[in-house]
Amino acid sequence: MIAQLQQSLIQRNTNYEKKKNLDDVASVLTERSLKDRLASLKQWKSRPTRETPPPLQQQRRTSANILQDLPIFQRNQSINQQRQSLPVSTVIEKPCDITSGLKKFFNSNNPTSSSKIDGSEGIEIDLDVISAKATPVLKTVTRPRAPNRKRAVKSENLHDDRLHLSTVKLTAPPIDDDQEPEKLETQEQAIAALKDAKCLLKTPTKVSPYPQVMLIQIRGSKCVDVRLVAPAMTSLHESACFLVVSQENLLKYEGSASNILEKTKAAQLAIQIMGKADLNCHASTLTTVTRSSQSGRSQLSKLLYSSENQSSNHAPLNTDPFETQISKLNLVLRIADNDRTAHVCSRRERVSYSILKPSEVLIFDFGSEIYVWSGRYSSKVSTAYAVEYAKQLMEKAVLKNGRSLLGETEESERDGRPEWTLFRKIHQGVLDTLFQSKFSDWPETRELVTTCKPKPLFSNSKKLTNPDVKTYEDVKISNEDDDVMRLAERMLSEQEFDPILILEDQEIDRNLRDVISESRDLWILHGETLQNIDFLEHFDSAHCYVFRWKYRIQKSGVRRLKTGETTDRETGRSRIAFFYWLGEHTTPKQHGLCALRIKEIDRDNSPRVRVADGNEPALFLALFDGKFRVSRGDRAARRYVAIGANLRETSLREIDDLDAPLRSHSAYIDFLATATQTATPHIICGANCTPEQVHFVLAHASHLGGSAPQVEVEGDRKSRRWIQSNGRKRAARMWRIFENEAEPVHHLSAHSECAFTFSQQILSETILIDVGEALWLWSEDIVTTFSLKLVEKYWKSRQGPTRVVYKGAEPEQFKALFMKWTDSDEVENPMECRNAKELLKERCRTFSLNELKERINLPAGMDMRRLESYLTDDDFQKAFGIGRDEFYAQKAWKQNEARKRAGLF
Repeated sequence: MIAQLQQSLIQRNTNYEKKKNLDDVASVLTERSLKDRLASLKQWKSRPTRETPPPLQQQRRTSANILQDLPIFQRNQSINQQRQSLPVSTVIEKPCDITSGLKKFFNSNNPTSSSKIDGSEGIEIDLDVISAKATPVLKTVTRPRAPNRKRAVKSENLHDDRLHLSTVKLTAPPIDDDQEPEKLETQEQAIAALKDAKCLLKTPTKVSPYPQVMLIQIRGSKCVDVRLVAPAMTSLHESACFLVVSQENLLKYEGSASNILEKTKAAQLAIQIMGKADLNCHASTLTTVTRSSQSGRSQLSKLLYSSENQSSNHAPLNTDPFETQISKLNLVLRIADNDRTAHVCSRRERVSYSILKPSEVLIFDFGSEIYVWSGRYSSKVSTAYAVEYAKQLMEKAVLKNGRSLLGETEESERDGRPEWTLFRKIHQGVLDTLFQSKFSDWPETRELVTTCKPKPLFSNSKKLTNPDVKTYEDVKISNEDDDVMRLAERMLSEQEFDPILILEDQEIDRNLRDVISESRDLWILHGETLQNIDFLEHFDSAHCYVFRWKYRIQKSGVRRLKTGETTDRETGRSRIAFFYWLGEHTTPKQHGLCALRIKEIDRDNSPRVRVADGNEPALFLALFDGKFRVSRGDRAARRYVAIGANLRETSLREIDDLDAPLRSHSAYIDFLATATQTATPHIICGANCTPEQVHFVLAHASHLGGSAPQVEVEGDRKSRRWIQSNGRKRAARMWRIFENEAEPVHHLSAHSECAFTFSQQILSETILIDVGEALWLWSEDIVTTFSLKLVEKYWKSRQGPTRVVYKGAEPEQFKALFMKWTDSDEVENPMECRNAKELLKERCRTFSLNELKERINLPAGMDMRRLESYLTDDDFQKAFGIGRDEFYAQKAWKQNEARKRAGLF
C-alpha cells in the first residue's frame, strides 16, 4: 500500500513541475497589490493559534513519519528552504485561503473560480485519485445472505374468524361462591324444593360429553401430537398411529411407516384409557389392527364412516414437521377478571403446562377439540362467560388448512365445527387423558413401590359388573357356600411371583439383570446422629443402619445398524437408592430417627426403602453377595442358622437360645470360642435339610475363615434335641383370612426351597399356612365356620393332615415351621389343637328352630348372623315359607325382616 502511494505521489509531483515552476509563482505574487496582501495578512493573524505539544524524547514511527520520507514531501521541503534563503524583501508568502475547498466544491462549474483555485492546488493531495487506482490486497469473501426464518404468514392464515368474538351478556348469572343460597321461609317452599330434588334424582340428566365414536391420531417426529380427527376411513394412513374409541370397543391402528415414538405413545394412551375407563370407554381388551389384517379392517369399517368415492389413504405431504403444521390450529383465550372479555393468550404454537394458573379461566381451541379449563381458585362467573365464548367458537370454522389436517366427512361441509368435535368443561384436578396429552411437559407423579408381586398392567374399574369381586352387601345376600367355593378356587389359581423391587419406575428382580453396582456406603445410628463407617457384612440387631447403593441400569443386546452385531458398552445414568435397615431389638424411636436423619445425607430425594430385620428384599441380600450376617452383642458362643433362596441371597441369623431344639429341615453353624482358642466353625445339619442348605452353610464357613469346620448330622449326638414338622415339603405359603375374604401374605425374599421365610411376628388374627403336604389354620380366637369351610374346599383334592391351632397352644410340629419360637404367656386357658374336618362336622350339624331361637347348647364359632343356615330344609320352609334359593335371592333388608319375624335375627 505504501509503495503504491509513493508511486502516485511521484507521478503527481512530476506533472505539477511541468505546469508550474517557481518563476511563475513569484510573478503571480509580485503582481498582487500591497493592499490585498496586507488584508490577507490581518485575516491570517486573527486566526486562533494551536498549542503545540512538547517534543517527545524519542519519536515513534507513525504514519505521518512515513509520509515525510516520501520524495514529494522531500521536494516540498527543498522548495521551502529556497524561499527562506531569498532576501526578506523579495520573499512573498502566499496566504492560506481557508474557504478554498468550499469554493471548489460549490463552484466547480464556474470557470473563473476554477482558474483562481488552480494556482493554489500545488501542495494538495488528491486522495480520490489514489484510492481509485489502488487495488485491495485482501478480498472479502461475499456469502449469500441467509433467508429470513420468520416466513411471512399467508393471508389466509392471518384472517382467523375465531379471533372475532362478540360480547357476551348472561341473562341469569350463576351464583358466586360467596353468595348464600336462597332461604326457604314457608313450608310450601320447602315441600316444592324437596319435590324438585326427588325429581332430579329419579331422572338423571347426565350425558357423556364425548362423541359416540372418536378417532384419535398420534403423529409426530419429535413432539408427538395427539388430536381428534374425522372418524372416517379416509383419515387413516400409514404415517401415524390411530386409536378408535367407543363405549364398548378400543382399537389401535399402527401405520406401516409410523415411528417408535408414535407407537409408544399409542400404547400408553391405550393403557390409560383402559385403566381409568376414560373417554367413556369401558372396553376390557385392546384390539390391534394393521393394514394386512382383514378382520380388523372390517371392524374399523363398522365403526368409522366410509364413502363410495373413498380416496387412497395417504398422509399430506409438506416440508415442515407435522407437529409444526398442526400447532398452527391452536388458540388459547383467557377470560379477564374485570370486564369478562376473551383475550388471546397463545396462538399458533404448542401449549405449555405453565399456562395453567389456579386463578384463571382458559379456553383451549385445538380445531377438533374445545376445552373450557377453570382453575381451582377461579370464579364461577368467569367460567360461565367462558362457556358462552366457547359456544361461539363452535359456530366458527377453523382455518382453511385445518380440514386437510383433521380430515373431512359429509357433515364437515356445513358451517361451523362438525358434529364429531369435542366440547368439554374441565376443572383443575380432573384428569382427562386426551386433554393431558396436549401438554408435552405435563408433570408426572412418581411413587416408590416395594412389593413382591408386579403391578397389574390393566386395572379393572368396573368391579360391580365383575362376578368374582363381591361387595359387602353382595356377601350378605348371597349363600355362604358359594362364596367359599369362589374364594377357594381363586386361592388355588393364584400363582407365586418372584419378588421384585421397583425403583424409579424400574423393576429390578432378584437376578439383577443389566444392573451394574458402582459403589456401596454404610452409616450406623449412634444416639441421634448417623456416623459413616466402613462397609461390612455383619449387622447388629440392636442398631439401625443406612445403606446407600449407587448403580446404573445398562441396556444389553444393543446391535449396530450396519453390521448387526451386539456390542457391550457402558449405558445408563448413575442412580442412587437408600435402604434403612431396622434391627429386631430396636425401638420405634430409633426407627423414626433413622428415617429422619437420611435427609442429611440425601440431598437429591432419592428413593428410600424401609427394610425390616428378617424380611429383607431379595435385592438387598444380593448386594452382600451371600455374606450377610445378623447377630446381637458380643458373645463367646454363637449359633447361626442359614437361610436363603440361592447362594447370592443366603444369610446367617443368630439363634439366641442355645438350648432351644433344632429344626430337622435346616442347617446350623456353631462358634465355640474360648480365651485360649479361636472360634472353630461347627456345622450341624438336620436329617431333612436339602443339599442346597448344606452348600450354603459350607460357603459361610469359608467366608468366616478359621480352621476346617467340623460336620455333625442329626443323630450323631444323642443329647441334642431335634423337632420336625410332619408334611413340610416346601416353604410356608400363607393367607390371612378375614370375615368373608382372604389375601396372600408375601415375603420379600421368599422361595419354595427356603428353610425359613416368615418369623413368629407374622401370626395375627387368622392365618392359613400351606407347607405342601400339611395345612395349618392358626387363630387368636375361635375360628369361624367360614374359615373351616374354606379349609375344606382348599384341601379338597389333596392328601395330608389339616389342623386348627390356637394361640398359646401350638404343638412342636407347628413351632418347627419358624426359625425361633417364643412361648406366649398372654393366654391363660388356651384351647387345644383340633382336626379341622372333625371341628367342621360339629359346626355344620342341624339344630331345631327352638334351639336356635333360645341359643341353647350352640357350639362356639357359629355364624350368629346366619342362624337359618343351621335349619333343616323342612324347618326352613316352615320358618320362612319359602326355599333357601328364593330366600337368598332377596334383598338384604328383606332377609333381615324375615329373620326378625322368625326370631333368628
